[in-house]
Amino acid sequence: MGKAKKVMVIGLDCIISPLVYKYAQEGYMPKVKQLLDNGVYGENCLPNFPTITPPNWATLATGATNITHELSCFNYHVPGTELDDIRQGFSSEAVHAEFIWEAAEKEGKKAIVVNYPTSWPPRMKEGITVAGAGLGPNEWRTPEVKQGEEGFLTTLAYDQLWTTEIKVLGSDVDLQPAKKWENAPAAKKMLETELQLEYRRQRDKLKDKSWYALLLDSESKGFDRVIISETKDAAQALADMKVGEWTDNVFAEFTLQTGEKKKAAFRMKVLELSPDGETFTLYRTPLCALEGFYFPAELAQEVPLKGLPMPYPGYMGFRMRWFDVKTLGEISDMCEEYLAETAHYLLTHKDWNIYYMHIHTPDWNHHVFLDSADPAVGQDIGQEEIDLYLWAERRSYEHLDKVIDRITSAADPDETVFLLTSDHGAKPTGYKFYVGDILKDAGLVEFKKVAEEEEFSGTFAWERTEAKATGMLEGKFKEFGDLDWSKTKAIPQRSCHIYINLKGRDPRGCVEPEDYEKVQTRIIQALYNYTDPESGLKPIAWAFTKKDARNIYMGGEYCGDVVYAAAEDFMGPHGGVIPTAQMGKIGDVRSLFILSGPGVKQGEVIKRTIWLHDVVPTLCYLADLPVPAQCEGAIVYQALEDPDLKKHECESIQRRYEKMRKSLDRAPMC
Repeated sequence: MGKAKKVMVIGLDCIISPLVYKYAQEGYMPKVKQLLDNGVYGENCLPNFPTITPPNWATLATGATNITHELSCFNYHVPGTELDDIRQGFSSEAVHAEFIWEAAEKEGKKAIVVNYPTSWPPRMKEGITVAGAGLGPNEWRTPEVKQGEEGFLTTLAYDQLWTTEIKVLGSDVDLQPAKKWENAPAAKKMLETELQLEYRRQRDKLKDKSWYALLLDSESKGFDRVIISETKDAAQALADMKVGEWTDNVFAEFTLQTGEKKKAAFRMKVLELSPDGETFTLYRTPLCALEGFYFPAELAQEVPLKGLPMPYPGYMGFRMRWFDVKTLGEISDMCEEYLAETAHYLLTHKDWNIYYMHIHTPDWNHHVFLDSADPAVGQDIGQEEIDLYLWAERRSYEHLDKVIDRITSAADPDETVFLLTSDHGAKPTGYKFYVGDILKDAGLVEFKKVAEEEEFSGTFAWERTEAKATGMLEGKFKEFGDLDWSKTKAIPQRSCHIYINLKGRDPRGCVEPEDYEKVQTRIIQALYNYTDPESGLKPIAWAFTKKDARNIYMGGEYCGDVVYAAAEDFMGPHGGVIPTAQMGKIGDVRSLFILSGPGVKQGEVIKRTIWLHDVVPTLCYLADLPVPAQCEGAIVYQALEDPDLKKHECESIQRRYEKMRKSLDRAPMC
């Protein structure tokens, strides 16, 4: 095998590393098995803390730890602003370190970056960037979108469900005998309904619009066919479907409130249609804009559209029980198909030395069905349901293998180093505890006194409202409004931070600077002293002052005054839990590290600890790329076929030089 000239990094968000290895060995992921046979598997690759999306993807692209690139959680807090002011951590402007593709561009190298969190807005001048302002294309988690309010926006509109049934956030439809349709096909019976479009989570405000649905009993055996049109003309139909069928990509034009026209792609599926026409349910994916997330912008007209550039594919719809796990998998496939085909086109049509991408579907899937595949604390689930979700888990990994195969097929294996990696893994949900309540009980938090008849929300638990008959949880951190800031000494913020309400730094500060360390000590004592009443266990694995947080690569001005981590039996799939967390039968928070290609050992399992900040220097070493300015990681020498490669290269150059010098010395003088 020759010398590496290119690097390809495929990031699988929240993938469970041991499951990938297991499925590869069992034949469910043949492409990954090939990469393993031709490379190495890092069994103990640990995410940096917190085990959460933006900071760890930033680390994987910069080689810098959180204290250096200064993105310390899913969101970030700007020093000196109100302590309840947190902002989305997906902007490239929030990453205070040089990306590998920026360093390479200085030496004339070219990069392609697809759907990579923290890569938008693009900081390259010549490279290619597709999406990156959220978890998927058409999703925007820019700083002005507050985490506790809207959470995220989509370019045009989120998905929608029209139904005659009672469904959470479903759009009601009323079926009536069809009237005044043009070019309608022959049918024994016909019903119609108007489909009013709803534009949830929209960033670009659209004008109101309706479609029309024509339901047909086409074979005199009951209703079996649905036509969707923008007008009552079947010849102009957007879609013509049977029950359970997906449309191909549908394209339609929408009008912004400014009058500007926007073209979007989407798909639809008839989920229910009873033969008597009494029950009808139609699902539409998000309205996916076709531009606005490509750099250079003209790529929007060049890259062929396969699949859908989709934000949050099916995740919330499944939680609201709009459809089953099979349909969720189909929606995930559409999202992955877009990413795979876009990647393949760019890799085969554009010059590149570095390719980085991120696929978020594993994370969405684990958030909705891992607790059922690997039953969480206190859940009573039958074996049939467990088997269903274990099947869904494996199916999702099998499809990802096809995606990996499609993307890697666009690169020459003799000159490309391939890396499969992840920002973290996932585990089942554990026991829950609320740090704010611990602080309140320790006398560090005071709430305003309210009249008896007023509602009191004096708790730091994320307030959860469970929609009827669903598992969908909507969180809003609203209790800050009940705080007495003049007496509150500390508050929890984000997944793992506690801030002291400090005078001279924070707008409503009440803690004197000379009492700062005393309050830090009180916080840490309260955390360690707390015992969970349900389990009898201590939920806090560690708690550090900001200064001591350097031990876990945290600290600096974008970090809380105290940082804490939950033990593996507590909290959700990832985030504020320790990087080594393992729980249940398949739960594992460790990151994925599969490295393959020129200069890499073959068929070996590496036992040493690999940190995510070790990735960039290892890739740079293998492919002779410039190291980013703030890179802090170490080369994973145990993965290298020849750990002394650079020494041997220098010795070879020295030998050639000596041979040439001696030859010149022997040459006759002219």
